Amino acid sequence: MIQIQELTFKYAGGKHNALENITLEIEKGGFVGIIGESGAGKTTLCNCINGLIPHHFTGDFYGSVKVDGEDTFDIDAGKLALKVGSVFQDIESQLTGYFVEDEILFGLENFGIPADQIEKRITSALETLGISELRHREISTLSGGQKQKVVFAAIIALEPQVLVLDEPTGELDPASSVQIFSLLKKLNEEKGITIVVAEQKIMLLCEFVKKLIVLEKGTCVHYGEIRSTLTHQKEMEEAGINCPRVLTLTGKMEKEKLLPANCTGEKRICLNAQEAAEIVKKALRPLRQAQGPHTAVAEPLEAQNTQTGEPVLSFQHVGFSYNETANVKDLNVQIHKGDFTAIIGSNGAGKSTFSKLCNGLLKPSSGDVLVLGKNTKKEKVSALAKHIGFLFQNPDRQICCGTVREEIAFSLRNNKVPEAEIKTRVENTIKEFGFNPDVEPFNMSRGQRQRLCLACLIALDPEILILDEPTTGLDYRECMEVMEKIRGLNKNGTTVIMVCHDMEVVLDFAKTIIVMNRGEIVGEGPARQVLGDDTLLNKARLLPPQIAQVAKLLGPRFKGIFTDDEMIAKIKEAL
Repeated sequence: MIQIQELTFKYAGGKHNALENITLEIEKGGFVGIIGESGAGKTTLCNCINGLIPHHFTGDFYGSVKVDGEDTFDIDAGKLALKVGSVFQDIESQLTGYFVEDEILFGLENFGIPADQIEKRITSALETLGISELRHREISTLSGGQKQKVVFAAIIALEPQVLVLDEPTGELDPASSVQIFSLLKKLNEEKGITIVVAEQKIMLLCEFVKKLIVLEKGTCVHYGEIRSTLTHQKEMEEAGINCPRVLTLTGKMEKEKLLPANCTGEKRICLNAQEAAEIVKKALRPLRQAQGPHTAVAEPLEAQNTQTGEPVLSFQHVGFSYNETANVKDLNVQIHKGDFTAIIGSNGAGKSTFSKLCNGLLKPSSGDVLVLGKNTKKEKVSALAKHIGFLFQNPDRQICCGTVREEIAFSLRNNKVPEAEIKTRVENTIKEFGFNPDVEPFNMSRGQRQRLCLACLIALDPEILILDEPTTGLDYRECMEVMEKIRGLNKNGTTVIMVCHDMEVVLDFAKTIIVMNRGEIVGEGPARQVLGDDTLLNKARLLPPQIAQVAKLLGPRFKGIFTDDEMIAKIKEAL
């Protein structure tokens, strides 16, 4: 279906090739994942397959890309779009309608789909994505994840032969991400649609794709069946790719000589929690046979120590409505100085609304929000901004200057920092983050723009830092760099409130968690206590961290295990 021969591409004005000598084939009905760190060429490769390169993005193009036998260089881009459906990384750039129904209708009418098929296709696409109730909603009132589903529905309605998706689950909660990939698998198996998906969530790729393309600095370093490719774990990690934690677990078990004899080498490659649990069970089988059934009492979850300083943020019976329907209601919570609190929940649960209520961007329809003792109803956003830094889900909403240096200085100047001090802070921030001070922000990758927005906030040294999905669009290295800087701020006394869908990041960094569902707070507490509460997570349509899933499958003896090192220690203890 897709033939790529000696493909090399350099963007107009670019100094280096974005892709370098790529040669590969994707068979009809294939399901292929693309992974690599930011700047590796994932988006560029996707845009070569769907024809945006060279018809929209110009530059030096060598080699060839053929889709179903037709060279993308020669075929009309509009004609190719009927054959190749695309979901882009920047969802906002793909939305054109005012209402959800209009968005799906736009593509169908544009491509001349017969009128007697349109209603059936709209209804089917909405039902397939599970968003029928959004049909008559204004797109501007939707969460980022809901917008992503709407775009996906609009593409599915066109019934393409090939689907090319660039970070399709970037703003989706864990359950919705699995739902999207399950849908892709269904389309692939039942309708024979060839699927190419660039994705940072390697756990999803391992679970669903058949083959994996690994990119590093524009070159294809590995391409093959998923298990075969994962045998190159060390090289992938050196390329900035975070392998699944179950794979890290079995790797450590092999190093510690804890693997059963028939599970070493390539046989230790596992793609999900179920497969990892089976390997651990085999390792423990001799012990069970010797001791008989294990009936130990479940161990209590380890509670984390959390700071209990004075409250810096207080929600008192807070409600807010964007329209006639209440979006959040009766929120009651206190966050104390020095806390690192994660807000988790499914798409549309009210997490972003909660974060915007924290700094006065939204004013409560009912109840009160107190920030450092001040009521947000009575305070200007500019006054609160002197104490609260806010990182938006989409970094492009915060960038307004022509260079990195000007962008950092702008936020400081806006907060009345003296000019002499501005110069020092800007230079220190540039040095700390390793930025080119003269580069234009919108020429940076999304991950780099996210880091720039965070750098602007860190330069302000806020008392409270609010982060709305700070890791979206970041590769593993960028994610860890961003989160370590945030942790450093927290250790120095900054209170951090983070909306996040990545349960591994939540586990690694948050001290406490607030769980939201359908606009309400349904649970809160120490991070491990919340992440170990299956009933609460199921209610909020969330999945526990991967090693915790393994522990659950292993039974009561492993209750409270969340990391691979803890699992290794528990296995040694059992043996």
